[in-house]
Amino acid sequence: MSAQPETDTLIGPVGLRLAREWPTVMMIGLITLALGIVVIAWPQQTLVVVSILLGIQLVIFGVFRLISAFATDAISPGLQGFVGILSIIAGVIVLRNPFETVEVLAVVLGVVWIVGGSIDVIGSIADRSMEHRGWLAFGGLISVAAGIVVVSWPAPTVTVIAWIAGLYLIIFGLFICVDAWQLRRLTK
Repeated sequence: MSAQPETDTLIGPVGLRLAREWPTVMMIGLITLALGIVVIAWPQQTLVVVSILLGIQLVIFGVFRLISAFATDAISPGLQGFVGILSIIAGVIVLRNPFETVEVLAVVLGVVWIVGGSIDVIGSIADRSMEHRGWLAFGGLISVAAGIVVVSWPAPTVTVIAWIAGLYLIIFGLFICVDAWQLRRLTK
């Protein structure tokens, strides 16, 4: 048996291994950036895609709410479970009829935000031992306010949601590109 050089057996620091993958990270950032530009440039055409993605998000959100209702010591597991079931039903409805539910999606999403935000506010008030209950209450109030706006004006809100999603993708893509550039510098 021949002895392998010591460098072949060493894995190296995790950061250095990730830094070597900077081109992949940069590609992910550029794709995310391009997707954001497409969403902003053609919001009407991407509304169906956004509704499908939000339908998937609602189902996933609902599953996690159900799991957290029964897996943790939640103050109100029944309400947590109710929001989970409501989210799953809403997500399935959206996924079954994505072309017809763009405006309905806005109303359903608004209702889910109102109910979920209300439960977060109530939970933060009820559980005085919670570490970051002020932030939970603040996030719940923002969710309720956003839900009211969405329910009040569903048609324009869906276009605004597409624009916000596009802007988010652009900003997130830029951050990923900057991270990739910084990883590239680590390899030198």
